[in-house]
Amino acid sequence: MLLVFDVDGTLIDGEEYGWKSFNSAFTQVTGRSFSIEFWKSLNEVTASAIVRQGLSDLSENEQEELELMVRDRCLENLRDELELNPNAFGSTQETRQLLEDLHLHESIDLAIATGDWLETIRFKLKAADITLESFVHATSSDHPVRSNIIQLAAERSRRDLQDTIYVGDGVWDIRACRMLGIPFIGTGQRIDALREAGAQWILEKLETEALMKVIEQMANGR
Repeated sequence: MLLVFDVDGTLIDGEEYGWKSFNSAFTQVTGRSFSIEFWKSLNEVTASAIVRQGLSDLSENEQEELELMVRDRCLENLRDELELNPNAFGSTQETRQLLEDLHLHESIDLAIATGDWLETIRFKLKAADITLESFVHATSSDHPVRSNIIQLAAERSRRDLQDTIYVGDGVWDIRACRMLGIPFIGTGQRIDALREAGAQWILEKLETEALMKVIEQMANGR
C-alpha cells in the first residue's frame, strides 16, 4: 500500500502564514491581487495553477518567468514570517511519530504530493522538523494539476494507483482523488467541508492508531 500525504494543513500547520506569503508575493512581483471572484473561479488550487491563472492574459513564457519570481519572493516572505513567529509552521508530536511509525511499516510506503512548490514546501517542512527528502515526493514544481502531482508521486514510488490512499485536508484533494479513482482520507481544520463534499473517511487527529483503524475499516468496506 502507498500512503500519499498532502502537507499544508495536513502534516503541518501555518496555512494562514503560507497564504499570506503567497498572496503578498504575487502582488509584489506582478502588481496584481486576487479577487474573491478569482478564487471562486479556480479549478486547480496549486501554487503553479493559481499564479498561471492569475496571469492568463500573458504569454506562456511570461507566465513561467513570473511564476519563478513569485515563488522566490514567496520563499523570502516565508522566511520573514518564520523569523517573526518561530512556531509558524509546526507539526504535532503525534504527526511526526506517525511518519516514523509508517516508515518502519513493512507493507506501507510513504510519499508526499503537494500543491506547493518544491522550494517553499521544503522550507516549511524543515521548519516543522520534517525532512522532505525522506519521502518520495511530487509538487506543483512538477505539474500544476493536483491529480497529476499525486499520480507522479505514485509513479516515483513505483506503486500502482489502485494501491494508493491519499490523505489531505481540502475539497480540492477530494476532487483530485475522484479523478484518479483512489480512496481519500480527510483530516485538518476543514472536516465539516470535507464531509459536505462527500468524504467518507475522516481523521480528527493525524496519529498512528487512528490512521491504522481507518485503513482497517476501509479494507473491510465499513
